[in-house]
Amino acid sequence: MKEKLEVYHFWIGHEHAPIKSFLDFFARKYSIEVRDIAMEWGIHSAITQAKVMRENPPDIVATDIGRRLADYVKTGEIAEVEKIWSSKSLKKAIPDWIKEACSVDGKIYGVPSKCFTFAVWYLKRVFKKYNLEPPESWDEFLEICKKLSQKGIRPIVSSSWEVSLWFENILVRFVGPDFYNALMRGEESWLDPRVIEAYETLRELSEYFLPGPFSYSFRESWEALNAEKAVMQLQGDWVNEMWKVGYGYKPGVDYDFFLIPPIDDKVGHVMITGGNAWLMTKRAPHKNEAKTFMTFAASKKAHEILAKEGMGIMSRIDVPEQLYDPVSLRLLKSLQKYPNVLQMDAVLPATVLSVERLQQAQIVLGEEFSRKRIEALLEEIQKVSEGIRQR
Repeated sequence: MKEKLEVYHFWIGHEHAPIKSFLDFFARKYSIEVRDIAMEWGIHSAITQAKVMRENPPDIVATDIGRRLADYVKTGEIAEVEKIWSSKSLKKAIPDWIKEACSVDGKIYGVPSKCFTFAVWYLKRVFKKYNLEPPESWDEFLEICKKLSQKGIRPIVSSSWEVSLWFENILVRFVGPDFYNALMRGEESWLDPRVIEAYETLRELSEYFLPGPFSYSFRESWEALNAEKAVMQLQGDWVNEMWKVGYGYKPGVDYDFFLIPPIDDKVGHVMITGGNAWLMTKRAPHKNEAKTFMTFAASKKAHEILAKEGMGIMSRIDVPEQLYDPVSLRLLKSLQKYPNVLQMDAVLPATVLSVERLQQAQIVLGEEFSRKRIEALLEEIQKVSEGIRQR
C-alpha cells in the first residue's frame, strides 16, 4: 500500500499542467500517492491559513514568499527547513533575495519554487494591426496610449490588482530600489514629492484604462485583452503559460511583452519581483513523506521539470537555459541584468497595504484631484506606517 501526501496549492486552470507533471514525477519516483488539491488563490489563502491550525492540517502548502509566508509562520504551525538549506548546492543556486524572503527572524521555513516578474503583454497581431512597436521610453509609451485613445481604442485593460501593479512599477521608477525598500520598511516618507508624483502619474495613466478597473478580476481583464477590447495588459509571467496552454499560442510569435520603460533615466529599469515557496506543517499527518517532498522540491531536478513544462522562471539559477521558452528566457535575462525589488504585497505590512490600496483607489476613481488632495490621502498612509514602526 502506497504512503500518502496532501499538497495544497493555487495553480489552477491553464497553470496547472506543470505542477501536475511535477507531482506525478514525484509520486512515481517515491511511490507516494499524492493528493493534488488545487484552489483559486484567494480561496487557497483563506482556507489553508485556518486549516494549518486545525486537527488535521495539510502536509504541504504553497504560498508567496515574503509577508504571506511570514503570516503562515506566525501561526506557529510551520516547520523549519534549515537542514534542507544546509546543502551547498542549494545555497549556491538560490539568490539571496529569495532566501531572505523564505526566512522569518533568521530561520528558514520555505523551499522556493518559481520566481516571477511583471511585464506589459500584447498580442502581436494587434500591435501589427495598429502599426505599433514596443516603446523604449516612458514618453514613447504614453504616445502609444494617446494615439490609440484618439482612435477610440482603449490602450490598457487593468483589473483592480493590475492598478496596484502599475503603481508599484511607476513608484520604483521614480524613487529607485533603495528608497522603495526603505519606504516598505517604514524608514522613508509616503509624503516624499517623488511618491506623490508617482500617484499623479498613476492617475494620469488610468485615463487610458478600460473603464471600471475596480469592477472586474484578473481573469476578466485577461479575457478582455484576448477579445481585443484593449491592446495591452500589465501582468505576471504566468500569462505566458496561459497563452500557450489555453490558446495554443507560440511565445514570441503570437504574443510578446515589453518591460515598463524607465521614467527617470537616473533610476532606469527596475524589476518588480515575487516568488512562491513550499511550506511543511509541523503536525503534518504524513511527516516522512512531507520531508521527502520538501527535499525533492528543492532539488535541481524538480526545478528542471517545472521549467521544461512551462512553469516560468525557476528560483534555482542552475536550471539550464535551454529548458526555458524564448519569452521566459528573456524575462530571466532581464532579472539578471536589472536591479529588482519585491512587490509591495510581499513586503508592506498588511495594515499599511490595506490603507494604501484604499487611498490608491480613491486617487484613481476621484473625479477631481489636486496634488493637495493626494497629499492628504497619503498622510493617512504615513500615519499608519509610523504607528507600526513605533510598536
